[in-house]
Formats: sequence, structure tokens, C-alpha cells
Amino acid sequence: MRGTSTEAISSPQGIVLQMQDYSIHDGDGVRTTIFLAGCALRCQWCANPETWTAKPKLAYYPHKCKDCQTCVGQCPQKLDPRAVQQSTKTCDHCGLCVKACPSRALSLACTPASVDEVVEKIKRDELFFRYTEGGVTFSGGEPFLQPDFIRAVIEKCEPLGISFWAETCGHFNWRSAADLFVHFEHLFFDLKVMDSAKHKEVTGLGNEQILKNAKRIYDLGVPMTIRIPFIPEVNGDEANLRATAEFMQHNLAGCAIELLPYHELGKAKYTAFKMLDEFHSYTVPSSAILKWAYGIFSFYGIGER
Repeated sequence: MRGTSTEAISSPQGIVLQMQDYSIHDGDGVRTTIFLAGCALRCQWCANPETWTAKPKLAYYPHKCKDCQTCVGQCPQKLDPRAVQQSTKTCDHCGLCVKACPSRALSLACTPASVDEVVEKIKRDELFFRYTEGGVTFSGGEPFLQPDFIRAVIEKCEPLGISFWAETCGHFNWRSAADLFVHFEHLFFDLKVMDSAKHKEVTGLGNEQILKNAKRIYDLGVPMTIRIPFIPEVNGDEANLRATAEFMQHNLAGCAIELLPYHELGKAKYTAFKMLDEFHSYTVPSSAILKWAYGIFSFYGIGER
């Protein structure tokens, strides 16, 4: 599947994969990470492929199923949720089968959420933010494909003094989201591959818009950490690392680098969402390779986050 449009989702209601408590890897302090659905890229290693489209999706985990068929009895359309992707009938994602399943073999991902629902969740976690200098991080998917929703959440949280961070792949419509960045204390910005043809091969789209957006955000004065999902066969060669470092040196001076080692924690999702043909397996980098890669950035005067 190739990449898709970067047109912003205009509904004030968000499509949310998850609101994750107690995140400690998505910014300073303890944070609540809000994963929003929708992404233009189709990265071959993606850990959240269910967020590629901003629509509800039903997942089935066969190893948990007891074959009691309670789910079938609950479905208003008499579908078998375990094979709903193959059914000629249309699942309306009402969630009744998920609630009925005694073994939790079914789950519903990327569901609508109101601004008030998200703000109430943030308020419940506010005490943790205060004591740890944490806050809220928007992630995805690509969060800036839902700019109206982010804008509304930030506006409602403004009296609370919440710290907002975001994780972005950089592929979004600039005009739709440009006014948002002044509200963010920090951004994690992905630079996956510097060669645009190779970028298109492994993500479905070239990187021209991504590089433009990186420079635009930097020019606004928003602090950024550049992240590379580090995969030896894809972007771990010396030429790509030097090209990334040179781009940062000339365009993003002062930004730190963070290498995120490839993992297969999301592989089960490809089976559950009937997307296994989209999954690619790669080599997990060793600590020695990561140290070598960080050394290249250090040579260019770029610090490790």
C-alpha cells in the first residue's frame, strides 16, 4: 500500500487510537500520550499500522479466542467478528462484540472522541504533570492531520498551564497546522531516510514535504529532537547518517539526535488487523552499531538526547 493524502481531517471530533497514561519516553516527566489516527506514510516497520486511516477498525487476536461465539450472538448484523474483514456485509463498529467477548480476543481501535473527553482525561492526570514537570504528548499516526482537534484541546487546556509536546513524521499540510506550533514546548521530528527515492520505497512517499516542514518548524524557534527509527538495512548506512547530520548541521543547528532501534513489538497487530502482507521484518541493531551511529553525529557536533 502506498502513501496517501496529507489533507487535514477537519472534524472537531478526534479519531483516537489510545490515551496512554504514565508515559516516560515521550517527553520530559510523566506524560499522557494521545495517539491520533491518520497518517500519509506507509512505513514498512510501522508499530501502529491501525492508525494509517482515521477510521474505526476491529482487531481479532486468535490466540485469545475460546470459540464460544458470544460475539456472533451480540452482533446486530449477525457477522462473525473474527472474520469481519472478509465479510461482504459492512461492520458498523458498534463495539458490542468487543464488550461481550469474555477472553478479550477482540478490540476496537481508532474510535471517535470528543474534545471534552480528552480534556477530562488530561485533567485527571494533571497532578502527575505538576509533580514531575510532565504534560501531554500528541502522537499517532500523524497528529497534525487532525489540527482542528488539537487546536480545540489546547485552547480548553490553556487555563491549566499544561505542557504540550508532539511526535510527528513531518508529512502534513503546513497551512492547516502552522499556527499550532507556538503552543508546543518541544517536538520529536522523524527523519527516516534522506534520499527521497529510497524514502518513497520504504514509506510510500518522498521526503520533500517532510524536510520543508522540519525547516519551517525550526524557523519558528520551536525546540526539536530529530529521531531516526534506526534500521540497519534501511537507513543505517554511513552515507545516510552523514547526509542526515549535514542536513541538521545546515538547517537545524542545535537540535539533538535520538536513534530509535528497530523492534517488532507491533507485529501482532498486522495479524490482528489482517494486514500481514504489509509487514516487513528487519534486523534489530546491536548496541555497538548504535554507538557507531551516534559517533557519526558527534563528529558533526550533534548531541545525543
